[in-house]
Amino acid sequence: MKGLIAWGTCAALWLASTVAAWAGTLTVQSPTNNAFLGQSNRLRFQIAQAAVEVTVNVRVTGTGGTFTFEERFSPNADGEVDGGIDLNFGESTPEGQYTITVTATEPDNTYPTRQIPVTIDVVRPQFLELYPLQNQFYRSNVRVVGRIRETNVKQWEVLVNNQPFPGNTGTGNTIDATWNASTLTQDGQQSISVRVTDLANNVTSRTINIVVDRVAPVVTIAYPRTDSRILPGTTIPVLVDITDFSNSSVDVTGITVRLFRMDGSLLGTVARVSVVNQGGNGLRWTGRIRPSMGMPRQFRLRVECIDKAGNRATNQEVTVRVG
Repeated sequence: MKGLIAWGTCAALWLASTVAAWAGTLTVQSPTNNAFLGQSNRLRFQIAQAAVEVTVNVRVTGTGGTFTFEERFSPNADGEVDGGIDLNFGESTPEGQYTITVTATEPDNTYPTRQIPVTIDVVRPQFLELYPLQNQFYRSNVRVVGRIRETNVKQWEVLVNNQPFPGNTGTGNTIDATWNASTLTQDGQQSISVRVTDLANNVTSRTINIVVDRVAPVVTIAYPRTDSRILPGTTIPVLVDITDFSNSSVDVTGITVRLFRMDGSLLGTVARVSVVNQGGNGLRWTGRIRPSMGMPRQFRLRVECIDKAGNRATNQEVTVRVG
C-alpha cells in the first residue's frame, strides 16, 4: 500500500512538472498601455515555448462594441513566434477608450492573457484656417499660420520645397512658422507643404504654392513725354509700360498715376481706362486726362508702382506742357 502511495505521488509530481514545462509565454510589444490607435495599426507580439500551431485571438472592446481579430502562427525550431496582427478600423468606428485582450491557444499548452488599455481615434486632423493662400507673392519672410481641429495633435510640420527650416515644427493646435526667403538663390514659385499628425498617426496634409519675387518693377512713361505737343482743350492719353516678375505680379491697385503743379501741390489722380497684358512679364496701363480737369499750361505727371510682393519701383515723372 505504501508503495502505491509513493508511486502515485511521483506520478503527480511528474505530471505537474510536465505541465509547467509546457507553459508558454506571450509578450505584447505594441501597442503599449494608453496608446492611440488610428485606422491602420499592427499588434506585435512574441511567443516562446510553443510546440505546435498557436491561435492568437485579439478582442478590442469599448465604446463602439467589440472587434475581433484572429490568426494562426507556427513556431520555429526553438518554439518561438515573432508575429503581428493588423488591427484596422473604419472611419465610422466610435472613438474613445477601449481594452485590447490578447489570448493564445495551443493544444496541451497554456499562455497568460494580456490586456492593454488604448484610445481609438480614426478622425484625421482638420485645417480650420491656413495661410498663405495659393499663388501669393512674397519678397522676404513667408509666415505660415493656421489653426487645427484636433484634440490629440502629435506634431505639425512645415516644409518648403520638401526641406525643413528653423522653427518648422510644433505640437499645439496653432501653426506658426516663418521661412526666411533670403536663403533662395533664385526667385520663382516655391512649394510649401503643411503636415499634421495626431497621436493615432492619422495624417492630414496640404500644399500651397507661393511666388518669391525680390525684384522691383520697372516703369516707363510711354506717353506723354516731355517733348510731346499737347493741344489746349484736348483729352490727353496716358500710357505707362510696366515690367516685373510676370504680367500677374503687379495688381492695378499698386499703380498710381497723379498730377502735380510745378510747386509740388497735388492736382489730381489720372483716371484708369485699362490695364492690358503685353505678353511675357509686361503690362500697359492706360489712362486719360480730361480737359475738364482745368489743367495748367505746365504740370508734372508722376507714376508710382508697387508689386504684389511689396517691391517698389523707382518713381517716374515727366513735365507736360500744353500749347
